Parts: sequence; C-alpha cells; structure tokens
Amino acid sequence: MADKKAITAQLDRLTLYPATPPETASPDSPTPSVGLPVSGVDKIIAEICDRICGRVKVEEEWWYISLSREEFKAFEARFEAEGDYRWPKYDYFPQLAKFVLRMAGPFHETVIGRFESLVTRQLFVIEQSNDQVAANFARDVYVTRSPKTESDGGSHYPDGSFAHKDAKAECVILEVSHSQQRQDLLSLAEEYILGSDGRTQVVIGIDFEYRKEKGKEARVTVWRPRYIEEDGEAVLEAAETETGIFRGVDGSLVDGEQVLRIGLNNFGYWPDCLRIDDIPGEITISFSQLYEIAQEAEARAENKDRLRREILQGNYRKRQRVRSPLEQLTESNEKRFKTAEEEVEKQLSDQDGDYIPE
Repeated sequence: MADKKAITAQLDRLTLYPATPPETASPDSPTPSVGLPVSGVDKIIAEICDRICGRVKVEEEWWYISLSREEFKAFEARFEAEGDYRWPKYDYFPQLAKFVLRMAGPFHETVIGRFESLVTRQLFVIEQSNDQVAANFARDVYVTRSPKTESDGGSHYPDGSFAHKDAKAECVILEVSHSQQRQDLLSLAEEYILGSDGRTQVVIGIDFEYRKEKGKEARVTVWRPRYIEEDGEAVLEAAETETGIFRGVDGSLVDGEQVLRIGLNNFGYWPDCLRIDDIPGEITISFSQLYEIAQEAEARAENKDRLRREILQGNYRKRQRVRSPLEQLTESNEKRFKTAEEEVEKQLSDQDGDYIPE
C-alpha cells in the first residue's frame, strides 16, 4: 500500500476538482475544460492514480481507451496543469480516436538503454576518426530520448530518439512494443514520418512476444520516408524498408549476421543541416546484438521480479524516521482523498464504458 505522504502528493495533483475555485470567468469567456467531469479524462486520471500509487500491478502492457479530440484537449490541459515526472508516457491517434497510456518496466527500459548505448558508442568512434567531416557531424548528434512530438492533433512520446543539434525534429526514432501492439508501431511510424513532413528519417520498431504460450519471437522493422508520384504530384508515405526476426519462438538467435544500417546523414536533414547528403559514415546494429539486448533485458526483468517477491515475503523489521506534522496526512486531506476516490468510482460505474481491451 502506498504511504500517506505519497497519497497526499497525488491527491494534490490528481484530485478531480481544483482545491480552490478558479477565477470567475466573464459571460463571453469559453467554458474551461480543466476540472470538468469528462468521462474519458476521468478514466485516464484514475488509471494514472492507480499506477503511481501502486494500486495496480503494471507489467509491460499498453492501456487503451477511446477518446475524442475534445476529450484529449481536456486531458492535455490537465496534464499541463497537474502532471509531473511520474506521469507515464502516452500516445494519441486522432484519426482512430485512440489514447494509449504507457508505463515501461525493467524489460522495456533495458532494451531502450542498451540500444542507445550501441548507437552512442559508435558515434564516439566516428568522432575520433580521421574523417573530419563525419567526426564533426557525429560530435553534434545527441540522444533526445522522449521529447513530445505533435502533429495534426496527435501527440506522442517516443521511447528513444536521436538528432543533430541543428535539426528541429527527431530524426531517428526508436519504439519498443509487445506483439499485441504491432499494428500500433505502424501507426506510430506514420505519425512520426508524415507528421514531420519527412524530417524524421528512420523509425525503428522492436517488437517482442511476451506471452509464454506464444513463445519468445522478436522482430525488428524499419520505416523511412518515401515519395511516390500520383497524378503528377509527389506523395509522402512511411515505407517499410527492412524487417526481420532476430529471436525465434524457442528463444534462439535467428540470422545473427544480418545488419541494420543507419546512415550518419540520417541523424539530420536538409535544409537544417546543410550538405547533409555529403556526410559519410554509418551506424550498424547486428541481429546478434539485438538478441543479446533481448536476453539481457529478460534476465534483468526476472531479477527485478524475484527481488520484489523476496521483499514482499521478507520479515525484516523496519523503522522509518519520525515525520513532522506538516508531512502527515491531515484529517481534511484524508476526507478530500476519500471523496475524490468515491467520485471517480461512481462516475466510472455510471458510464457504459468505452474501454478497449487488449
């Protein structure tokens, strides 16, 4: 159970209604969306509360809900006003009216971190090379991790990303998912590439099967911008250029010698990076390296889960420091918290539910 200090902090941020009434609006002012009991928004806030406060066990899944554009705008307002670093990442696909809440576990985070490490180590090697053009460019390529990207009403937080300092968009993007979200990877690739007008040069999707009864297959897919001609006009699309399985159903390495190649010039684009086509060099990642990442991530996730069980089963006596009165949960806050929880539960039970199961 979450301690009272954590509950108080979450209540202050996530209570359904503002603790103090907003300023009185003029009759001509638009009705504010923050604080309104919008069903989809309330469901998302309730799920975030449960996850942060530890009331639900979160694995590697993505949580889905149908959400209109208006409801998403209301959620964004709440997020800007109340969210903090503990709020999970999310995606919104306006064409599908689909909201996805993500909270990565140790497996997910290990894959992202190890992939970034593979790329940055090679960038460092290029920096030390005798090719000054490549070295100077590589020196200015940064890991941008999970910046918010927006386009056509959608909003996304990529798992990992890279870009040259002069690029205004994320040029190389990494997304990690489980097999049930495979179709979402394609949607994300289209959102990133089309939403940036082709400035995003490479989207890499790494997809893992996590259901034991389905085996341990893992695959990687790469999308890049491509222009095709239709009716005399150039049309931009997100094209799947590479795909392959690097871990079989039985957990064994597949096609270990196959290599993904990311040109150094893919970390920028014209005209933000002048003469980008003249930048030599590339980053290579073999299927055997991806396999090693998967094995390491799986082992770490198992170790973390084993440690969690050991702690739960332990009989150690523990003593926390004495908290000051200001840190303790006051009677008024206790009442506010209980009231807010009861209100959320009532709203959810009264609605017919538009939750989308996985």
